Amino acid sequence: MDNLFIVRSPLQIINALEAIEYFKLENNILIIIYNNIDNTNIQMDKLISLYQWKEIIYVNEKKKRSKYFEYISFVYKLKKKRYNYLFFSNLGSIHKLILANVKREHTYYIDDGVETLIRYKNIFLPNKLNQHSFRQLRFLIAGLKIFIEEPIHFFTYFNLKSFRESKIINNSLEHFQKKYLSEFIEDDKVYILGQPLVSVGLLKEEDYFFYLEAIIKLTDKKIVYIPHRTEIISKRLQNFEDESFEILNIGMPIELYFLEQKIYPQHIISFITTAFFTLMKLYPKTHMQYVYIPSSKILRNRQDIENTYESIKELGIEKLSIDEKA
Repeated sequence: MDNLFIVRSPLQIINALEAIEYFKLENNILIIIYNNIDNTNIQMDKLISLYQWKEIIYVNEKKKRSKYFEYISFVYKLKKKRYNYLFFSNLGSIHKLILANVKREHTYYIDDGVETLIRYKNIFLPNKLNQHSFRQLRFLIAGLKIFIEEPIHFFTYFNLKSFRESKIINNSLEHFQKKYLSEFIEDDKVYILGQPLVSVGLLKEEDYFFYLEAIIKLTDKKIVYIPHRTEIISKRLQNFEDESFEILNIGMPIELYFLEQKIYPQHIISFITTAFFTLMKLYPKTHMQYVYIPSSKILRNRQDIENTYESIKELGIEKLSIDEKA
């Protein structure tokens, strides 16, 4: 019996590959959803080449036209078979349609960064998965179901508690550790993992660069700034580059970069990043620090940000003390 994986980000593919190893799965079919971020799509292409999939199905969401009839045809095609495991992460229209209509034995949610924490608390725990918009009701006319009945389990590296019929399986990233972490070089640079906080409207540009400048002043070591794959590299950021500050576009998930380069980083600093959760498993000896941004400076989604900080603190990651502007 085949297994079905629905992914739309590099991190989801890493977790899918880990799930294949953990559950010892064969006959794996990948549904990969492309979006409008070219860098994301390039990184996904690199990762899917690491495994010999039975079949790869490409879904292109870059086009702005309606996907109504396309989704109907696609789901009816998948409905012809019954699957063993189904793994997914996002909760878009196509994901919900597949979950409601495709028959399978087991269903698992795999991590999608800090969005896992947000969806766990705001959707799964209060049982709001079957809340639908008017646009989703249209699929009833085509004879498709929209209500998800099967229990959804979690394959996650977050410290979540089981609920109702759902169970939590720990994702230790053991496969990646065994495959890539046999030899490494200790690196005494300070790695700053950039975040698209300004471009997504969570933080003012002046505040982001205040914190970045403060981090730079706290160390005399070489700093390597690794932008997030969706981050816009502004001229202001480029002006920071000199002999002690390097901007490094790695073109792959940070986890895979360190592993491929055989680097064991000694010091990592960031803000609100999922990489803390994955890198803590791969590099437990690394000194990691997070920069806390007060809620008063966050422009939206303040409670979600606070909840994420709480989870980061639970990992034992050190808070980097920065004096706020007067």
